[in-house]
Amino acid sequence: MLPEYFEFSLPTKLVYGAGIIGNIEKAVARFGKKRALLVTDAILAGAGPVDKVKNGFKNTDIEIVSVFDNVPPNSTIKTVQECAAQGIANNCDMLIAVGGGSVIDTAKVANLVMKKGGKVEDHMGAYLLETSELLFPSIIIPTTAGTGSEVTKVAVIADPDNDVKLPFAEEQFLPQLAILDPELTLSLPGKLTASTGMDALVHAIEAYVDKEWSPASDALALHAIKLISDNILIACAKPQDIEARGAMLVGSFLAGVAFSHSMVGMVHGISHALGGVYHIPHGLANALILPEVMEYNLESRLDRFADIAITMGISFPEIITDSQSIIKTGKFDLLSKLVEKTELKSLQQAVDSGSSAVKEFAVKKLDSLGFVDQWVRKKAAYAGVDKIRTLNRQLAFLTGIPLNLKDAGIKDNLAKLDQVADTAMEDGSMLYNPVEPKKSDVIEIIKAAYYRKDKPLKVSDEDLKSRTARTGEKAIKGVFKDGDDLYDILVGFYELLKSDAELGPALSKTGLCVQFVYKNPSATITIDATGEELKIVAGDFDGKPEVTMTMDADFAHKFWHGKANLVSALTRRLVVAKGNVPKTLKLLPVLKPAYKLYPQYLKDKGLHDIIMA
Repeated sequence: MLPEYFEFSLPTKLVYGAGIIGNIEKAVARFGKKRALLVTDAILAGAGPVDKVKNGFKNTDIEIVSVFDNVPPNSTIKTVQECAAQGIANNCDMLIAVGGGSVIDTAKVANLVMKKGGKVEDHMGAYLLETSELLFPSIIIPTTAGTGSEVTKVAVIADPDNDVKLPFAEEQFLPQLAILDPELTLSLPGKLTASTGMDALVHAIEAYVDKEWSPASDALALHAIKLISDNILIACAKPQDIEARGAMLVGSFLAGVAFSHSMVGMVHGISHALGGVYHIPHGLANALILPEVMEYNLESRLDRFADIAITMGISFPEIITDSQSIIKTGKFDLLSKLVEKTELKSLQQAVDSGSSAVKEFAVKKLDSLGFVDQWVRKKAAYAGVDKIRTLNRQLAFLTGIPLNLKDAGIKDNLAKLDQVADTAMEDGSMLYNPVEPKKSDVIEIIKAAYYRKDKPLKVSDEDLKSRTARTGEKAIKGVFKDGDDLYDILVGFYELLKSDAELGPALSKTGLCVQFVYKNPSATITIDATGEELKIVAGDFDGKPEVTMTMDADFAHKFWHGKANLVSALTRRLVVAKGNVPKTLKLLPVLKPAYKLYPQYLKDKGLHDIIMA
């Protein structure tokens, strides 16, 4: 089934890669000369991420002429006004945001004030700008994996005088460029990793179940749920795990695109109110409210909540215990017999006696027996709610995040509960919730999150094994000490290929002349197969190569291990090719045997320390 109408667009260019901030010259070249205001917070300004960003822009035409680093965890009207004033005073015509959601939202609205003038409050609302009106170009570099604000057209700014958060929405808030570098998130503390990660998970879940869903947002939301649920515990337990950090960053981005098209719902409506009245951090408020709202909405979107549960690794309620599965205990035969005898009631009772979830292949087995019906989907959906509650408890064990609103900072025994409920009911997010919210229900949800008695849950080694494929490889940098070292290693390897009984003749048959120009360190090697004899030439070459390929020397090392995608590298301009590139790419199948020869060649030379696993 499709909705009657939906739209989808993503005008923001996005680049992703570990360490990519150090290689952005080509990505930002299209902006030309600019005077940029860098917006960040005090902690990041004194830490590594901002320094890395500054260094990344040194070799570009974009000059960072001023840094505004006074953004608080929940940005305010006053903060935005001061930020805009600093940008105007320094004649800035570009904004670069480095930080989390508060920093990014500050930059978005400050950009609006810099361009249009006036006060922040004058611009509150949705789509007040004409399509022809442009803001200053912006580049957003998130250092948290949570808000997805780098690809959304919304911003939320606090008005502490009135205990509310002001919404802003403009198509022009979408940046021209977003840079995702997981290395910039490595220093993110555990509590922030947990709360921002849950914020992103809420974005994806609400995008999938809300009224304005679409096929495009559905696909993005489900993949975001998988990436985040697979990796959030690992990112908290092993903060230097670049794979987990990258998955969280990409999951947050996908969730951001999803909810910017289908919007968020009741979780956000209540969280915004809790932030405005009690100043509860947004991601934490989302995490605490999420399971209550999921349960509240579940019957209205049963199939969709079942989809979410399955995506998180839950497929079928277990019939044994919390620690034993049907497969391990041999009780799967019992299920088969019950189904064959159509003893549905007995089977339901057996499953109802359990409390967790069986492995995914079990549900597929049951499906082949024709049993997976609405009842099973409902059980899976409720198991998804339990999964979120368990996830919160595990994150509390790893990071110490609170598990109820009282511990999160509400110290007045909910004296302002009525105000929170009223504020939530007025929040625009409520309009998109699958069930029309009632104030009385909002009050009960808040009370449930306040009085909850959950305890932290120990995380096992099994919990820290991601379902997402993981390489565990560490990048090797500075492989070659200098040009002489590079020539010694690579020329020797190319001579080995030349003498190989399989590869030598295959390379000669290509008739190609390919020149490799290496950087860091500098060297040039040409493989010439145009004559009767295959030649390997180091340094100057007396001839005209058919193709010249320029690349970082470390990339060549990775390529010969069979761990670098040349086509992707060309797209990312990690490799610059001049000449008949399509003809050269035909070499790739010929070179496959070389990927096994290279590690053995290095081992034979005694270079064990530079061999990639």
